[in-house]
Formats: sequence, C-alpha cells, structure tokens
Amino acid sequence: MSDSSFAWFGMTSEALIAHLRQLADELEIVERGTTPLASKVLINDWALARRTVPCLMGIPTGHPKIEDGSPLCSSGLYYLDESRGLARSFSRWYRLGRRVAPEFWNQKIKSPQ
Repeated sequence: MSDSSFAWFGMTSEALIAHLRQLADELEIVERGTTPLASKVLINDWALARRTVPCLMGIPTGHPKIEDGSPLCSSGLYYLDESRGLARSFSRWYRLGRRVAPEFWNQKIKSPQ
C-alpha cells in the first residue's frame, strides 16, 4: 500500500489506518455506554451540515443494491490505488475499470441520454 493512495487526506496511509482504528474503538466504547473522555472543545450555535468528500462516480457491475448499468456515486472514499485497480469507499471495495475525466460526468449530468 503506497502512501500516495491517501495524499488528499494529508497523512500517510499508516496514520490514516491508525486514526480509523482509534475512531472505531472509541465508537465501540460509547456504544457500550461508557462516556468518552471529555473534550476541551465546546461548540456553541452548532447545526448539522454537509460537506463534499472524495467519492467515485461510475457505472457499476455486480453492485448488491444498484442495477448494472445505472449510475453510481459511492460513499466517501478512503483508499484509491489506480495501479492495483482498487478503491475502498466507506461501504465497500471496488475494482476499477476504465477511467474517464470528470468532464465526462459533468456533460452526462447536464444532458442525460
């Protein structure tokens, strides 16, 4: 696994893996009813919001929930290695086929066939 696979996260692959493991461990602790360590950060006037995260767009084959040939926008992307033809979203692993430029999807969304 090369560190360049996680370049957009600003950390090495080892650091990201460790961070995600810590996150999972902390969620398990909270799920068992234990209160996590108090944070020094207080957030006032807060609201839920959405932000853009890296993801894949494409036409899947063999997806368990999306019909073959229908467009897909994956959940947040955590791993991408084009040389190995692999990607991992929050939900699942993908094998990578033919890549297209983002303009392909910009054009397709503006004028559906």
